[in-house]
Amino acid sequence: MFVSSLAVFLAAAPTAQSADACAKAQQWDELYLAFAAVSPKGYSAKDGKRIAQALSKGCDALLPADAVMAYSLGEKSVAFVSEPGAVVCTAKAAIKTDQRSAAEDALRTGLKKHPKDGAISIELAKLMIDEKDGQGAVQVLSQVPKSSKLFSEAQTLLISAKALADESATARAELVAREKKPSGSAAVEPPPMPTDGEDDEGAPPMRGPQRPPKLIESRSYESSVDDEGRRIRQNAYFRFRYFNAQRDFGQRADYEGRVQGALEEARLAARNVMGVARESAVDVILYSKAEFTMHHGPWAAAAIAGFYSGSAIRMNDSAEINPRNQATLVHEYVHAVVDELCSFNTNGLPKWVNEGLAEYVEWEFTGRTRPEGRYDAYIRQLAAQNKLPSLSGMRDDPLISGSDPGLLYSYAAMTMRSYVRRYGMPDLISLLRDVGKGARFEKAFTQHTSTDLAQFEESVRDEIASK
Repeated sequence: MFVSSLAVFLAAAPTAQSADACAKAQQWDELYLAFAAVSPKGYSAKDGKRIAQALSKGCDALLPADAVMAYSLGEKSVAFVSEPGAVVCTAKAAIKTDQRSAAEDALRTGLKKHPKDGAISIELAKLMIDEKDGQGAVQVLSQVPKSSKLFSEAQTLLISAKALADESATARAELVAREKKPSGSAAVEPPPMPTDGEDDEGAPPMRGPQRPPKLIESRSYESSVDDEGRRIRQNAYFRFRYFNAQRDFGQRADYEGRVQGALEEARLAARNVMGVARESAVDVILYSKAEFTMHHGPWAAAAIAGFYSGSAIRMNDSAEINPRNQATLVHEYVHAVVDELCSFNTNGLPKWVNEGLAEYVEWEFTGRTRPEGRYDAYIRQLAAQNKLPSLSGMRDDPLISGSDPGLLYSYAAMTMRSYVRRYGMPDLISLLRDVGKGARFEKAFTQHTSTDLAQFEESVRDEIASK
């Protein structure tokens, strides 16, 4: 009799009553099919809440065994009425199905509607900690009010988040030390990519622009052996080898394959935004976890997937190729492109241009249009108060060494995005090439834009403040 009544409910347009009936019968597939294509706008607030509750129950029920359907039910529940329980269930289901970006979006959107909800904050903080974003997790957890039932749990998790944030700060300091250390010292940074026949640890420090590797035409990977017996794999885009000359590719083929796929995606992403990619193959040095830790420090090994330095992308074997690290590789590949555009001599290029362009391309790759977290509103506030950092102050020192690197990177990205929108990416590419030929950046900037840098900076500030 109950099943017959359920069939009658589903035969007509789905109602709050039919949602209740499906939930009572635990007919979760039928519940989702009934409301999948339905717009919440066609229901009263009271009925919309009943439907959302039924969908949320389905998400909770299926989360342990069928995360895909649980995610669909939770997502639809939140579309009807955003309730904290449904937001958290949706995010957990997304994580179980490897949709970490979707989980983060769901949690951030939910937190905007429920800023004092401890459950959403804790789930978002856990995701951030997994992604090595300790500072972001600290910010989220610090906003959980004492009145929340989960305040104690949030405080416990806050300890881990602060520890991770401290590790990241130490990593930044070590990276700054590495960048400032003379190129001949291998205690922090190994020597630049050697030519064939030279060993990593025996190569002399290189001065001035560094030559790219030899070009080959094939897009398929070809294996070869150099004069020292080291295995090298290369195609037209990348030249892979291991930091340890004694390790061959057969020992770590799975890792190498994952890195190849991630870097190919980074190359295509950069080309789609910039219209150009590296013409010469990019050297890629594959480190083991122990090697990366030894040469770049334990905190850097825990915090980054890799970085571009010495005309090579240096990959950390301990880093998972997840969405966040994939975005990082896009960023680092852009540095490789800029290096070539500047004839492998970026000394005359301001840091805010180099880092800002890499960050902007990373934003485009991830679908972001604005800075993350607190920086969105913070930068607009600083712009309105005429308190943004000066571009001249961001010219020569690494942005990561600033007191608030997140602010500097975000502002640099917004500035470069503004340049591209006004003058076009081809013009920017031409400007980079002029700097590589020896032109002073500020003079070349005026020649390309018919405005001086100070006027451009002021207009960008006004543009940010007006949004």
